[in-house]
Amino acid sequence: MTGTRIGIFGMLVLVAMVCLSGCISPPDENTGSSAGSGGDAGSKGSISGTTATPTVTETGGGSGTIPTPTPPPGEAGYLVLATPFPVETTPASTMSATRLPDSTPSPIEYMGIHYGTLALKNNKTAFTYDLHKPPLVIEMCFSPNMTTRTIWYDSKYTNKGEKTETVTTISPYAWFEVIVREPVSGQIVAREGFAREYSTDTGKDLTIRSQGKYLIEFSGNELSAQVQIRVPKEGNPAGSPLKKMSCTF
Repeated sequence: MTGTRIGIFGMLVLVAMVCLSGCISPPDENTGSSAGSGGDAGSKGSISGTTATPTVTETGGGSGTIPTPTPPPGEAGYLVLATPFPVETTPASTMSATRLPDSTPSPIEYMGIHYGTLALKNNKTAFTYDLHKPPLVIEMCFSPNMTTRTIWYDSKYTNKGEKTETVTTISPYAWFEVIVREPVSGQIVAREGFAREYSTDTGKDLTIRSQGKYLIEFSGNELSAQVQIRVPKEGNPAGSPLKKMSCTF
């Protein structure tokens, strides 16, 4: 009877020891190493955190590095956070727009400061004028000398032998030129003419649009030119009524 009690007590003690041993967890391998090194524990903590990584700038003098933090938004040289511009909606107009009439510039009233017919045979004439209010317009109508020639030719298509034909053309020696200069320097401001490097239109004009004093030269050969120079009445000295020109422009 006594041996039976001792056996039961021994079994209970064994069960209790087994239960107690199951509640104790084995030691963590990392725990021991962390506890042994304080610097390593700090490193583990920084890895698990959410801190910004600084920009590292190398230093030439030392063996280590100096962390340089990235400037936050808003500092000089960086973008500044802002609110997007709101989209505007234009309300429908309930009134019809009224367009004002285009302004029509008032016509300039001109007066003549020179009129005459120049019969030119390799000669030149000149005038000066102090233009107070531009423009100054030089109108010219040309009447060049004409040349008549008789041409003989053999008609091979009609079998009528030699034929003659009279041809009238502008004289090859006819030309005209007007040159507007600055009177002191002689610099050419504008020029126009007939034949040579100019066209053979019988009516031309030349316009000066800047204020100043000018020297106007006319020259030519085998030609007569009807010339009229006009300027605005307002702002210039007195002139004469305009003449009717023989050509159109």
